[in-house]
Amino acid sequence: MSSDLLKYLAEKVNAEIAVMSDDLARGTAKDHGEYKYACGIIRGLMIANGLFAETAQRMENDDD
Repeated sequence: MSSDLLKYLAEKVNAEIAVMSDDLARGTAKDHGEYKYACGIIRGLMIANGLFAETAQRMENDDD
């Protein structure tokens, strides 16, 4: 897997985080449960992005 692929995936995940965050900011959650669910998804996407960044860093270090 190349670091370019990881960067691409990170951009896509960031775009999804932005969409979901905007939706929450507009008050689209119908109830507290739906709000918590969306927050959980955002948290999961942020964790995935952290893993992408860590993997990209390790790949760059391995190339050195």
